[in-house]
Amino acid sequence: MAEENVKNPKDDFSGIVNVSERFALLNRLITRDLNKNTNTPTFYKYTKDEIATYLTDPYRYEKQLRRAVTYIYGASSHFRRIVQYFAGLSDLAFVVSPYRVDPKTANLKSISRNYRKTINAMSAMNVKSQFPKILTVCLRDDVFYGTIWPGTDSITIQQLPSDYCAISTIEGNVLNVTFDFSYFDSRQSFLDYYPAEFSAKYEVYRSDRSGSRWQELDSPTSFAIKCNNDILDYAIPPFAGILREVYDLEDYKSLKLTKTTLENYAMLVMKLGVTDSGEWQMDFEKARNFYQNLDAVLPDEVGSVLSPMDISKISFERTNTGDSNTTADAEQNLFSAAGVSSLLFNNDKASANALLLSIKADQAITFGIVKSIEDMVNRYIQAQAYGKNFKVTFLDCSQFNRKELGDMYLKACQFGLPFISMYAASQGMSQSEVDAMSYLENDVLGLADMFRPLQSSATMSGSDSKGATDEGGAPQKDAGDLTDSGEESRENSDDWG
Repeated sequence: MAEENVKNPKDDFSGIVNVSERFALLNRLITRDLNKNTNTPTFYKYTKDEIATYLTDPYRYEKQLRRAVTYIYGASSHFRRIVQYFAGLSDLAFVVSPYRVDPKTANLKSISRNYRKTINAMSAMNVKSQFPKILTVCLRDDVFYGTIWPGTDSITIQQLPSDYCAISTIEGNVLNVTFDFSYFDSRQSFLDYYPAEFSAKYEVYRSDRSGSRWQELDSPTSFAIKCNNDILDYAIPPFAGILREVYDLEDYKSLKLTKTTLENYAMLVMKLGVTDSGEWQMDFEKARNFYQNLDAVLPDEVGSVLSPMDISKISFERTNTGDSNTTADAEQNLFSAAGVSSLLFNNDKASANALLLSIKADQAITFGIVKSIEDMVNRYIQAQAYGKNFKVTFLDCSQFNRKELGDMYLKACQFGLPFISMYAASQGMSQSEVDAMSYLENDVLGLADMFRPLQSSATMSGSDSKGATDEGGAPQKDAGDLTDSGEESRENSDDWG
């Protein structure tokens, strides 16, 4: 532990040249210059046939699939709700614990000091606000490409443009990012809003455009989190397979609207009779005048026709027997194709037990992404001098199993196991908050003494109660409080005493 006395520049979360100036730029990042708006987003509704083509060759059509999913995420409330449901299956509760530490030889002061730095670094990351964005992008696009801005008070994670990123290596069980620096050819003004590493490597690219177009970003500050981490050659959105069901749902809604609209229309037929000899029973000009008068007063939803022939109604409507709601069936098919239970989304056949089992199965998918985030965080923390002997563990906890998990940790604590930090984390309090609130309530505000319950024989020990002794039984009553039989019993006991 002798090296702890050496000052490491990473201890204050720095390590990037002029990071304070660049971090100030990031805090006020210009996303759109309204006077020079040259980068406007465009949206395109892909057809079902195009989606089917993209799914047959996801490596070739990776960008098209990502853009189609992004469009559907904004256009379909069903699709967006599925993604947000999976993203909410983890509350990202975590604990910091020692790593590769021998309790018999460890320096207590050094461990305590570095532990404080580690939990301060985790607090600076704003896990509960930044990491849900990573989960959402992974569940929507499959891959989140990011880079870390370490500052003195906060650690910001900046998302990189997915169309110009790829995965080429794995380091410390974490995916590294390879960046296409041709991105800045038409966006050189954006270099100020990226870490200094990008400016330096862009100059390398300008000197060798063919051989240095793709360059791997430095680790551990840059990383990639992938949902389908068993397929690394290309990104395949996890729910790309249900895009066709989303389109089917919209088609059924359109057909139902058309059917309902047509059912509101009516037609009046004015029949002009014909004699056996083929002559009009009424003067045609007079009949046409009657028809025009009728047609002039009818609303738009009602049509009229003048015909010498009978007109029969031909209907394509289904009978009420066995009729089904095709829109509801399409919604059911959508959730089934997504692999989630429709019980979660306003289903009238909800079963509590089936719902809980379905949530547990879905939670395993989200927690797989959280474990990748955990590896990324540990690689970054353990690369710092203060964090090499600590690790961060994310709990498989969410709003759906918080009580169950909390009861499990609390029971373990009652048997003497060291699960206090995990119990607090499962209830929504980080270790830094536990320390801070304990200090505030006990030492600063004195709430433990302020709200001490009134003392009585039921809450006091035997030696503190007036008239109480170490002998068994209740404390003796005063003589005035005794009944006649009580006084006789006391006298008899004194005589035998």
